[in-house]
Amino acid sequence: MKVGNKPKPGANPYKWTNETVSRMLEKIEYLGHTVNFKTRKQSYKSKKKLWNDPSEWVIFENTQPPIVEESVFLIVQNIRKSRRRPTKMGDMGIFSGLLYCAECGGKMYQCRATNFTEEQKYFICSTYRKGKDLCTTHSIKNVVLYEIVLKNLREAIDYVTEHEAEFVQEAADSRLRERDAEFSRKRETLSKAETRIAELDNLFKHLYEDNVTGKLSDERFIKMSHDYELEQSNLKAMAEVLREEIKQQEKQKTNVKAFISAVKKYTDMQQLDAAMLREFIDRIEVSHTDKKSKTREITIVYNFIGAFDFERAKEKAQNTTEKQQRTA
Repeated sequence: MKVGNKPKPGANPYKWTNETVSRMLEKIEYLGHTVNFKTRKQSYKSKKKLWNDPSEWVIFENTQPPIVEESVFLIVQNIRKSRRRPTKMGDMGIFSGLLYCAECGGKMYQCRATNFTEEQKYFICSTYRKGKDLCTTHSIKNVVLYEIVLKNLREAIDYVTEHEAEFVQEAADSRLRERDAEFSRKRETLSKAETRIAELDNLFKHLYEDNVTGKLSDERFIKMSHDYELEQSNLKAMAEVLREEIKQQEKQKTNVKAFISAVKKYTDMQQLDAAMLREFIDRIEVSHTDKKSKTREITIVYNFIGAFDFERAKEKAQNTTEKQQRTA
């Protein structure tokens, strides 16, 4: 491979730049795929490469043996997507980049001051910070969030360790229910669009025949043709988007084994750190506090399996075990 920046005399020739490492972490080819049309040139005379948008790439899957597991690759992309940035005071919270407001979908930002104790630091909705009439605070203290997430991850580890077979089935069923409902809506919309596109083809044919036979004036023919063409063009564009979305969703399989392998690395979890959180968690959604009950809902969306209620699953498994013991 050609190297763009050759090391200067006396410099370490084996020192990689941040950009080199960053590109390596994003290489889809390591999954065993071939990627074409990543770059282009303005003309055949130009030697300068221009990078295409990833949506324009053409990916041929499984063309060579992979050297990185897909589950590992996805975890790395998740870590990079939610990479932490230091605050003005120079520190980086372990939850930075993971917290989102459940109501408006905005990110939640860390708030702290030099005189704050660890118990006083908190997160707040970014939309609320822009305008108090746009959303509510959704503020939650770091220490409270830490205890909630630690408790939830311990429940996850306990449940998966004790009831691995049930977890595999439960996770698969949960994702399939969500996927089937969404697929049903999209397939119905796509079917209606395709039916209307076929109807418009017939209408074009009749319009042309009526125009030729004199039943329809040229002016009226042009007007109606334009309207039908515009409608059909919009429907075709929508149908193409729907087909692609359905195709992508069908490719997304619940990688329960990857989650289980992550669990087995942390059988005795005593505390949390940033790397551990990003290995398990995709995002955490924080709702507003209910004024009557003084409670709020915290939704943890896990990598590979989505939102999963481990406490409920564990209670269900324990009840089943007790029932079996009583009848034995």
